[in-house]
Amino acid sequence: MPLLENDVIFAYLNEHDPNHEMAERIFGKLRKGEIRLEISSISLVEMELIYRSEKRENRLLKDLAAIAALPNVEYVALTPDTTLASVYLRQTLNLTFFDSHYAATALNLDGKIISFDQAYDKVPGLTRIEPEAL
Repeated sequence: MPLLENDVIFAYLNEHDPNHEMAERIFGKLRKGEIRLEISSISLVEMELIYRSEKRENRLLKDLAAIAALPNVEYVALTPDTTLASVYLRQTLNLTFFDSHYAATALNLDGKIISFDQAYDKVPGLTRIEPEAL
């Protein structure tokens, strides 16, 4: 199963995001059982950090509950191997902290990531799936 990157999740949660409708279609397919996806546990940490830094923690519970209630999603735990690969990707490809974790997680799964972010295109062995392709 491909890994769903947080940019798609954030687009789904934010009605004003230019990719909201696209993300909404993906989440509709999840609810209908038309697709199955994986989400990294790092996604939850990123959500917490962003909401806290933007002083929106009052909204965090609602949004986390919406994500937690999604059917056809499996959460992938962070492992030492993923962390090592993440550090390597940051050092060699200059990926951001979270992008390196998502890339490493996807590489440890089936090598596929669903994201709007073209930074993943430079990661050897990783296939980025454009969200509109779903």
